[in-house]
Amino acid sequence: MGRRGREEPDEGDGFWLDELTGELPDVDERAPGYANGGPVEWADGSGQRPYATAPVGRAELRRSGKLEHRRARRRRIRGIVVLVALLSVVTGGAYQAYRLTERRPAAVQPGRPVAITVAAGEGSLEIGRALERAGVIDSAGRFRAVAGERGLDGALKPGTYQLETVMDVDSVIDVLVRGPGLGTSFTIPEGFTVSQVIDRIAATKRFSRASLEKTKSGAGLEVPFRPRGVKTLEGLLFPQTYRIEKDATAATVLQQMLDQLDRVMSGFDLAAAPRHLRPYQVLTVASMVEREAKVPQDRARIARVIYNRLAKGQPLQIDATVQYALGSAKPRLSSQDLQVRSRYNTYLHTGLPPTPIASPGQASIEAALEPASGPWLYYVLIDKDGHHAFTSSATEFARLKAEARRKGLL
Repeated sequence: MGRRGREEPDEGDGFWLDELTGELPDVDERAPGYANGGPVEWADGSGQRPYATAPVGRAELRRSGKLEHRRARRRRIRGIVVLVALLSVVTGGAYQAYRLTERRPAAVQPGRPVAITVAAGEGSLEIGRALERAGVIDSAGRFRAVAGERGLDGALKPGTYQLETVMDVDSVIDVLVRGPGLGTSFTIPEGFTVSQVIDRIAATKRFSRASLEKTKSGAGLEVPFRPRGVKTLEGLLFPQTYRIEKDATAATVLQQMLDQLDRVMSGFDLAAAPRHLRPYQVLTVASMVEREAKVPQDRARIARVIYNRLAKGQPLQIDATVQYALGSAKPRLSSQDLQVRSRYNTYLHTGLPPTPIASPGQASIEAALEPASGPWLYYVLIDKDGHHAFTSSATEFARLKAEARRKGLL
């Protein structure tokens, strides 16, 4: 039979829905009085079916039933199509909202210092993009949205800011609204002892050394990772650049450094530490790595030597621990120095020293948590640039040590 006869009125549905379902009705199913492509000739020859004289037969009723069934089916499909379209709109809106509000995992380690300069005339979108590129925030879109919601889009002040990676968006906005700090900055290098840190802060003339000493020994600080019974802050004041604000106290400055260590350590899997060391012990290893390594590539290998010696129950024989016990960083230790009576003398005592011996930086903490693989038990300085040679042989170690002495390195 032929397809595509004249349109059935069907409440305005048209053929498009028939084509969507793949069910186009035959012409004779669309209108009584049409068949085989043309009108049926009735008794009066008019081609029009007279109501009064032409009774409805069974075939006509079947065709009418089929037509009503198709209409009902098309109405159901039309409802489904409309529902799917509405769901698409709602899903799309929800996805855009999610993009603005989600907290994606950071691609950078948290707590790293970042200097951001906001130019005059920059809006929240440009500022947000710069912050996202630097790793300070995770979404420029969310930064702009939050600034707009708080009515602070136009209140972000130009200037250079000392921020850090992986900050809360609201915290960053608060800093930018206050404007660049006018306080005094100071920098703590990696490997500084607590005594050196106190000296550096006191040099800003904001606090006396006496007040800093009293504060660091007091009970008002929250000290992460420090075991009960330990009083010193050695190894816990994270090294980086800080700013002393106008209303800062000695306690708030030291607490800021302690909190920074907590943020940095949160970026590592501390539960996977070698030899199941506690975080404080990891910091102790990291502090020795910090003081012993002279070039970055030696850090993880020095950490491995420490762990290999601990596994064998051998004294660590770390010169830096003896220097800490002596209270001075002597470039060359005498045989008498190596006999100093101190728990920090790792030539006389096995195991780790009782506390860290300096403030380790992030790279040394990472080396302590992820040491290199190797059988080494010894390392010796081999050049003036600070590179070490590593070996597992006592004989080779003696030869390397004699060669280092001839070069004037030891």
